Amino acid sequence: MLSDVRVVDLSTDVAGAYAAKLFASLGADVVKVEAAGGDPTRRLATIEPGNPDASILFAYLNTAKRSVVLDAGTMDGADRINALVRGADIVIESGAPGEWVLQGIDFEGHRAEKSSLVVCSITPFGQNGPRAHWRTTALTALASGGQLMLTGEPELEPLKTAGHQAYYQAGLHAFSSSMTALFAARRTGIGDHIDISIQEAQVASLEAAGPAALVRGADAERAGNQARAIWGIYECADGYVGLASMARQTPSVYECIGHPELIGDPGFANLLLYPENNDFIAALIGEWVALRTAREIYTESDAYRAPFAMIPTPRDLLEWEPLVAAGFWREVEHPVLGRHALPALSFAIDGHRGINKRAPLLGEHTDEVVAELTKPSPRPARTQTPGPPKPLLDGIRVLDLTQVWAGPYGARFLADMGADVVHIEGPTFPDAVRGAARPDDPRAFDKSSYFNEYNRNKRGLALDLQHPDGIGAFRRMVANVDVVMENWSVGVAEGLGIGYADLRAINPRIVLAQMPAFSREGSEASRVGFGPSIEQMGGIVALQGYEGGPPHKSGISYGDPVGGIAAAGAIALALWRRETTGEGSHIVVYQRDNVIGLVGEYMLAESIGRPLPVRISNRDFDFAPHNVYRARDDSGRGQLNLQGETIAEYNDTWVAVSVDSDEAWRRLCAVVGNPRLQDRRWLSVEGRRTSEPEINEILAAWVRPQESNACALVLQEAGVSACPVLSPLMLVNDEHLNWREYYPTVTHPAVGEHLSTRPVWRLSERPFAGHRPAPCFGEHNSEVLRAFAGLTDTEIERLAEQRVIADTPR
Repeated sequence: MLSDVRVVDLSTDVAGAYAAKLFASLGADVVKVEAAGGDPTRRLATIEPGNPDASILFAYLNTAKRSVVLDAGTMDGADRINALVRGADIVIESGAPGEWVLQGIDFEGHRAEKSSLVVCSITPFGQNGPRAHWRTTALTALASGGQLMLTGEPELEPLKTAGHQAYYQAGLHAFSSSMTALFAARRTGIGDHIDISIQEAQVASLEAAGPAALVRGADAERAGNQARAIWGIYECADGYVGLASMARQTPSVYECIGHPELIGDPGFANLLLYPENNDFIAALIGEWVALRTAREIYTESDAYRAPFAMIPTPRDLLEWEPLVAAGFWREVEHPVLGRHALPALSFAIDGHRGINKRAPLLGEHTDEVVAELTKPSPRPARTQTPGPPKPLLDGIRVLDLTQVWAGPYGARFLADMGADVVHIEGPTFPDAVRGAARPDDPRAFDKSSYFNEYNRNKRGLALDLQHPDGIGAFRRMVANVDVVMENWSVGVAEGLGIGYADLRAINPRIVLAQMPAFSREGSEASRVGFGPSIEQMGGIVALQGYEGGPPHKSGISYGDPVGGIAAAGAIALALWRRETTGEGSHIVVYQRDNVIGLVGEYMLAESIGRPLPVRISNRDFDFAPHNVYRARDDSGRGQLNLQGETIAEYNDTWVAVSVDSDEAWRRLCAVVGNPRLQDRRWLSVEGRRTSEPEINEILAAWVRPQESNACALVLQEAGVSACPVLSPLMLVNDEHLNWREYYPTVTHPAVGEHLSTRPVWRLSERPFAGHRPAPCFGEHNSEVLRAFAGLTDTEIERLAEQRVIADTPR
């Protein structure tokens, strides 16, 4: 799909490599530039230390790329890198701010010469601010963004999620933002320089905990594997299963476990409002699952459309019948690793799910790439009218039919980038995260911090699509828009007469993005799934947990935000293609498959018979020591219920420390100053790994009396990767984020002034211009129907009389 696009991958971490991998999967010519010793990821998860071509991680992250070895520290190497950049459409880099300029690679100079160039810089804390030069690893990056503090059991230390999830999230953002900027460059001749902060990518994805901290000053921490009875993990007869049910699905859960008498009782309908009933319901569910195997629960629950999920291992997924039948796994032959499986792209564009080729050997393509540098590269002129460039998605209209988090989150990226997004709800089917009216507050549904944070910059329409006049109005809107998004159960759109074939008949240029939890075809099409179910079925939950303990869910509904980011990128790709073909596209974002892609190295390792360690707490299979240590308690932070009452107090603080080299170990020893650390056995990572419990005991005693931020700063200044483990409320007060003006103020008509977050995609050509608040229910009914459907005031009044539109949920 991107065969005429050149991407230069100058990154040296997982985030940049994954972003570039997605471009390569779509057919772009991706040139991976490496130093003489090879990319740092070549030394991680290796089956043969010292062999740069034996890394499982590198082999996964760099499929379908070309490798060229160039030394930026030499004049010849810098000249060749500059020549590559001049011929590129996109450059992805992860150097410390200012690092490339010192080596003679000036991206802003290149952009001045070639206005269409897109440069994406991915760093731990962004291009400026007090922590701009801090170093991170998978653990310390996760600590910086709130997600580590939310994951784990309340009485235990925060728990790292499997693999490199903070980096993978940033990689998804880098792909989607770069694809969106590439679309804008094709239309206007003007690209952009994108600043992606790995910290900010996570802070934007804290589910309800982030908005609660922003709006109500509430905090949240680890809720454990079972946050509430219908939202957790249970031990069954042969392992574990997950359950993630919204209030609307709760009756199906009670039917499934043989207790239909609970349906209709307000005390059991919504356990968020009646938490005193959690233990009782958990006991009933626990009794039912204990008598059945995971496969029996999975099969039986589907008949009731109850959202139970299995928790498959990498081997289970490699053999998972629906994935095998769909051709999801593609095999390639690697000269060192041998034959191994790779997952397909997580989304399909008109049925196409990308290409798979093996990763390159170190410097395999140096000669051919250098030979190509003599070819002149075109430099498109600016085609936009004078004045500041318009937003990336200026003039794009989107109908957002999605609900809860994944879909609205993806649509918010489009809105943040200038698209005119209309969030559509039903008069009797409001977005589930709005909540409901209360006797003391009849407009409570307009004050949900969760809904308002993830639906900012949109307009709101409450339209009954089950009424003939409602679906008629919708179809009239389709003729005048560019994109439709939905994440309903499979078949609902088609049943309403607004499937892709129906929409295309109205508007051949339409892009439809559908977001099934698992699949639109085969046995999985009927399954109900939310973010926790998606991450469980996607394989990540089986990989993470405390040592010797059960699989552990993430602290957020992880499948949702990563699915939303992927959807935004897929939509940008479809719009980019439309500029050439004039035709729309049908996008299917397979949310479970997207999660599999974020732990792809585990799948590759399993396929070659060299599985990576799983459920190892906060330990790492390449670095040691590698853990979180409790620091000095703070003055306390409160968690609030829906009525604003304090229901939990937190005062624990932690510091994440990751020693990623023998040199970093020597620096750590110098800072700590404990003579016990001078043991010569610990000069190598192998020796440290065998004695990690003893080392952890020493470090824990050193960290405990210190303030977490000060402790991390001392270690960073010494060259050791460390970071305070930040909670959602700590992040609102974080010095670095506030220096970067990450929390703008928004004035909402029902809520008043409150904080929000800046777009994760920071653009140098198109700076942030401020937010519009999220819409109240049905707030823009009339103006949207006039502008998008061409309805008259009389027609709109008739729809209101018929209750086809509304400004209050029924």
